[in-house]
Amino acid sequence: MTRAHLLLVALLQLLWLAAPRAAEPAAPGGDEGESVVLGPDQTLEDLASLRYEDARAAEEIRALNGLAPGAAPAPGQRLRLPGKARRPAIMALGVAGQALQDARLQGAAEFAVQRHQAAVAGLELAEAACRRTDYVACLRLADDAFALARLARQESLTRRAQANRFAVSVAQDGGTRVEVLAGDGVEVSAQAQSTRLRPGQGLQVHPGKAPEAPQALPEPPEQLLPYPDSRLITPSILFSWKPGPGAQRTVLLLARDAAGLRPIRQLTVQEASFLFQSKLPNGDYYWFLRSVDARGAVGRATPARRFSLHVEQDGQEIRVEPPPAPAPANPPGAPP
Repeated sequence: MTRAHLLLVALLQLLWLAAPRAAEPAAPGGDEGESVVLGPDQTLEDLASLRYEDARAAEEIRALNGLAPGAAPAPGQRLRLPGKARRPAIMALGVAGQALQDARLQGAAEFAVQRHQAAVAGLELAEAACRRTDYVACLRLADDAFALARLARQESLTRRAQANRFAVSVAQDGGTRVEVLAGDGVEVSAQAQSTRLRPGQGLQVHPGKAPEAPQALPEPPEQLLPYPDSRLITPSILFSWKPGPGAQRTVLLLARDAAGLRPIRQLTVQEASFLFQSKLPNGDYYWFLRSVDARGAVGRATPARRFSLHVEQDGQEIRVEPPPAPAPANPPGAPP
């Protein structure tokens, strides 16, 4: 069965549980409560607030005593109150409601739509059962809604992207560029209009105008030199790459760490190579590339590529030594 079929079956089961049945009395889930006399100038809402700290419980008292919704019984009328079965049902409603709120905060309404809707429907059925004082059904329905909410939360956490990574810059014409590199996406609002910007998209907002339509960011270049894990022995470092489709320029970033958080130098190049005359100390370095298209949009970065500097004083040419080959499993002459 598909996920949609399974959720439909679960929802039908919730509806079956919510339907009143002859075998189960509607009031109050098989538990007899005490009775009270309504005092002078006292409303059912006053009584519910006094007994349960919840004025909404007045509808339960009305249902238990066969009164119409919103009815106002006369002072001095004796009324039955819900019994002990109400407390666990109300607690289950509160736990299910908190689980549903937690699922919403984790994006379940967007990333786990079907399970989220089933949890909402289940909680509404549980609340309806509570209002008619069928606390046994309320407890079961609330437990089912809690389980669906937890599943919706877990599905959302699994499916949603990581935290947003986006950039905001000012274009040459005075507009503001927004680019989303990774994450869930962002809402860009201007002039009472909002546009959803998803990962890999960018747009521009001009002063006094609504956001432009999102457009795809340019693809990253293909890194060529230096090779991965190269060992460079001269201070002249040749960076070369194959430009991305539609790229007009390329941003080159040189950093001391693989995350690019310790940058050494960043520059924009129109050609497909750059010869860097380095005065850097020996050690490990990382380089990244990003494409820039004709609109000025900057794409996502290439993966970090590492190289190491081991400069010799008399070196005049760039020499690249590949990383050392792994030792063979059985050295020559060794027994198999």
